[in-house]
Amino acid sequence: MTKMEPVSNLGKFGRVLLIAVGVILMVVGIFFTSKQNISESNTGECTATIVGFKTDTKNATAHTEYTETIVDYKVGNHDYNNISLGQYEAQWNLGDKLTIFYSKDDPSNIKTKTMTYGGWLIILLSLPFLIIGIFMLVTMRRNAAKTPEEIAEDEERTTAGKLKYKVSSIVIPLSAGIPITAMGLIFHLLEHSSVLGILLIVLGGIAIFAGLRSVILYIIIKYRHRKEIKKLLKQQSEIKK
Repeated sequence: MTKMEPVSNLGKFGRVLLIAVGVILMVVGIFFTSKQNISESNTGECTATIVGFKTDTKNATAHTEYTETIVDYKVGNHDYNNISLGQYEAQWNLGDKLTIFYSKDDPSNIKTKTMTYGGWLIILLSLPFLIIGIFMLVTMRRNAAKTPEEIAEDEERTTAGKLKYKVSSIVIPLSAGIPITAMGLIFHLLEHSSVLGILLIVLGGIAIFAGLRSVILYIIIKYRHRKEIKKLLKQQSEIKK
């Protein structure tokens, strides 16, 4: 029985790199989340009104302008006017209301909900890298132990001779689509119909649809395979009679 040639180091490096990126993002996300949890007891919440936008040419890149959002809000009996919020969303307009958090030690230090949950967003972003990287690494090792005939048999699994099915067609779309959709929902709900949130929801939804399609295909293949086995056993039983 002939074994497959060893998988190239380049392929293995790519899979390990995916896992490494996922681990780094996970650690960074946990770090930011833990810092936020520590400071939550010293944080207040209020509603701010957008009163203007300011373009900062000093922080602008060669082709992109850096725009700040200017807001007014009230903490207790004190009004805070023309305070810069270190964030900008294209769908924001003058007069829009935003829910913000402020530091009780310095109420002029403010941030939005998305900025507050930034650590969780990074953790969600790390999941596709981790899941896909680990899955591909395990698959690579399994395939290395298979014969060319077994690999060919895996490739030829079909439904009605047309639709191919692979385990990766379930794992990769779902492991990417679910976290991306979750991030989109966070942006969309917390930032008042964020354009970025809608885009992420659409992209994540497409990936989830592709994954669910493969799940349905998997069920069909298993059902037809089981019917074929029963049919074969019945034929063998009749021959023996």
